[in-house]
Order: sequence, then structure tokens, then C-alpha cells
Amino acid sequence: MKTVEERPLLIDRRDPARTVNLVLMGAGVVAAFVIALQPLLPGASLVFWFNLMKAIVLALSLNLITGYTGYIDFGHVVFYGLGTYVAGIAIGMLGIGIPVPLWVFIGPLLVAAIAVVVGLPALRLRGAYFAIAMLSFNAATRLIVLNLPRDFAGGAFGIPSPEIYDPHTAYYGMVGLLVVVIVFTVWLGNSRFGVGLKSIRDDEVASSVMGVRTTRYKLAAFGVSAYVAATAGSIDYWFVAFTSNELVFANVVTVEMVAGVFLGGAGTVIGPVLGAGTLYLVRDFLWVRFPYLYLPMFGVVLVIVVLWMPRGIVGFVEDRVPWLRAKLK
Repeated sequence: MKTVEERPLLIDRRDPARTVNLVLMGAGVVAAFVIALQPLLPGASLVFWFNLMKAIVLALSLNLITGYTGYIDFGHVVFYGLGTYVAGIAIGMLGIGIPVPLWVFIGPLLVAAIAVVVGLPALRLRGAYFAIAMLSFNAATRLIVLNLPRDFAGGAFGIPSPEIYDPHTAYYGMVGLLVVVIVFTVWLGNSRFGVGLKSIRDDEVASSVMGVRTTRYKLAAFGVSAYVAATAGSIDYWFVAFTSNELVFANVVTVEMVAGVFLGGAGTVIGPVLGAGTLYLVRDFLWVRFPYLYLPMFGVVLVIVVLWMPRGIVGFVEDRVPWLRAKLK
């Protein structure tokens, strides 16, 4: 009897998915190299690159709760604002003797704890009810912080701390935070925890019936997203050595986060990076050239993009290049 000759399995090295992954990895390495070199280049604008990274980090932090669980948080700026105030009060007012580089990563744990406490009742709501509840929480927190004693929280004048002003070191702190958040989001997308969050987004009742501990999953995602936003706020305070109620609790910051997440593609890794980055560049372009008209023009641009790309940049590319579907994550 003749036997079938076994042949070695050949791997198609022209696999499109493999090529896409290599291109994305290469682009990420080049981007990280360019960003890390900015403080060393003459004439480079640290403020521009720092704010670009901050916008991306904030969008990624919102993506952890909005993109993966479907809970649209219109009060997410409150955690960023509390992060700046925790750093400002501890360093500028109380003079806690913890090194600044260490405190900007420890202080946000308090904000994460606040998020978990707030999330216990708030995450029982869904849709517009949750969004309105978080919007109200931000407004209430802003008023509470504003009316705290001036010697403790600075009042309407804010909290300056010129002695900790170190923009170069804070810049690299934001670089490190951006890398860690991206790596965490990549892990989340392939983990059991991430699958559980996506099941909540798709059908929370069904996922609960199937054994997913939805309350724990949502609280964990909410706490982590709040910690990331608060850490971005703490590093921002380190970068400018100042915080003010009017600046850090502004609802427009949340709007930019939400727009960045959905412009790029919610529930993905690359989506918020592309969305927030594109949004920041467009806003900066319009603001420089049309300082009095940039907000209406910015709104028109957003409306056109949403109508043209309802699933964001990632969804737009996937619809037109089918073999990229489920690869741009």
C-alpha cells in the first residue's frame, strides 16, 4: 500500500495580518523614538508634544470603561482634575515629603478609590442615565473643590508649586505612562478580563446569566480608567506646576476624550491613539489660524467625520479593506 508523502507545512510569509502587525509595531517604535528625542532637539515644543501625549492617554483611559463596557462617561474629566488637585494639595499645600516622581503615581490611587465608591451606585445605571450621573458628579466635585478652604485647595486662585517645576522629567513621565497604558490595553484585549468586559458591552444581562461577575468587572475597569486619568493629571501638574478649578474640571476636556475614542474606534488599542492624535492636531491647526472661530469650525469637522465614518477610523478602514477586519485592534 502506498503511503501519502508528508510534506512540511509552509508558512505564507506574505500573510497580510502579519504584515499589518509588523507595520504597526514599526510605526510605534518610530513614534516612541521621535517623541523621546523631542527634549533633546533645539527649538522643539515640549508643550505641543506633552499635550498630544496627554490627549492620547486620556482617550485611552476613557476607552477602558467606554470602549470595553459600553458605559459612556461624560464626567471622566473629574478624575483627571482630582489627579491634579491630589498632587497640588499633597505637594504644594501640605508639603508631604514623598519625592514628586513617586507621588504622581501613588496619589492617583486615592482617586481610583473614590471612583470605586462612586461606581458602586453609578454603574447600576445605563446609557444616558449613567452619562448624566457622571456629568452631575463632575459638576458637584468642581463646586466642592472650589469651596474648600483657600489654604487647603487654593480656592478660585488655584495651587501653584514653582518649586517642583521640572517639565523635562515630567515629559518623560508622560512618555512612560503612555507606553504602559498602551501595553495594558493590548493585554486587556486578549485577556479573559477583557472578554468579560466586551460581553458586558454586548449584552450585560446575558453575560451575567453566563457567570460573568459584571459588578466586579465594571468596578475594576472604572477604577483602572480613573487611575490612568488621575495619573495623567498628576504628571500634568508636575509639568506646569499649577492647577486651577476652572482649567481641570472643564467639560470640554471630556468631550474631547469621547470624541477621540469614537473618532478612532472604541474598544480598540489603535483607535483612541489615532482618534485623539488626529483630533488634537486638527484642533491645534484651527486654533492657531482661526483663534476666534476655531470652536465652531472644530464642531463642523467633528460632525462631518461622524457622518462619514460612524464606526471611526478603524471601522472605516476595516469596511474598505475586509481582510484587515479584526486585525486593527
